Amino acid sequence: MAIKKQSSDPAGAARAALWLIYGEDEFRVKTAARQRVDELCPPADQAFGLEIVNGSVANADEAGAALKRCLGALRTRGFLGGRKVVWLQDANFFADSQTLKGNVLKEHRDAFARELKKGLGADVALVISAFKVDGRSAFAKACKDLGELTPFERPEKSYQQEGPARAWATECFQRASLRAGGEVLEAFLDRAGYDTRQIAQEVGKLAIYLGDRKELRLDDIRLLVAPAHEAESWDLPDAVGRRQLAEALAICRQLLLQDPKSCVGLIIGLEARCRELTLHRDALDRGWLRLVERGEWKNAEWRSAPDVDAAFSVLDKDPRKTHPYRTAQLAQQARNFTRAELQRGLEAVVVAHETILAGASAPETLLELLLLKLLRPVKP
Repeated sequence: MAIKKQSSDPAGAARAALWLIYGEDEFRVKTAARQRVDELCPPADQAFGLEIVNGSVANADEAGAALKRCLGALRTRGFLGGRKVVWLQDANFFADSQTLKGNVLKEHRDAFARELKKGLGADVALVISAFKVDGRSAFAKACKDLGELTPFERPEKSYQQEGPARAWATECFQRASLRAGGEVLEAFLDRAGYDTRQIAQEVGKLAIYLGDRKELRLDDIRLLVAPAHEAESWDLPDAVGRRQLAEALAICRQLLLQDPKSCVGLIIGLEARCRELTLHRDALDRGWLRLVERGEWKNAEWRSAPDVDAAFSVLDKDPRKTHPYRTAQLAQQARNFTRAELQRGLEAVVVAHETILAGASAPETLLELLLLKLLRPVKP
């Protein structure tokens, strides 16, 4: 999330002096920096109005040289006295790393910050795109005082990447004038993954394929978007919870190809999911839990009452402490099954687990048979 939002108003852009666009999401950093540069200096004027300084360096001396070139460009007047835009591009030395650290580099950065504080001039603008930036440094503080900071950080854990990836995919679809419903969007993210560059490229492919049609369908996703990542162990329980037999079988086979010895672990995961869905199905039936529509999404809300507190107090983990988004997912999956189906499914999983441990059947075949039992079509 940006500390200060970028202005899409060119007149507003002209009044600012400096933009620092940084973060580990390299694709979005480069895209946003290019967009800002084009707003400040239209492509037709860039031959004379734009100067680019390469900030990708290998050591402290090269970093110092790049900063000196940047300062020199800022002090040089634009062609025929016009506006001058300087772009310090792909800078990799504003946060210490194993290859770029030490007192010499810090001195170069501090000296650069002092020069920035003196001002850039009325007809000069500076755009800096960087990988990482130490927010405590004098350079970062100077940039914050002079202009706008726009970070594009990439969360370390996969479950934290899902929300930003969904927002980025939605933005990409809107820019391409494509409409993707909630189910289609989830299927797209399941296949494309959470990398922003990959998401943008896959949306571009879909836009070319659809032509004048703007409504995306699940068949379009399955046809054009190739899986961009290895299957994870939790993908299988999620496919089972969505009651998608073909998807569950495909994920199962992929997981077994990745790790042929993972059968027991996968069955343990299915057993845990059956227990979770049974609990949430029961809570829905009793009125302890409900799903509330919030636009295209559903939120989960627990009822507060003594009987609810008493029921959950005996459990090792209170399900009400689970993140609301995850609770909503489990509740929606639980609605795909009856309580009787979940009970029979749990019994089938336990039997399959015991059979695999006894070595009485081929684990791969037994796992596929289990999926067929769990997800066989419901009779009318």
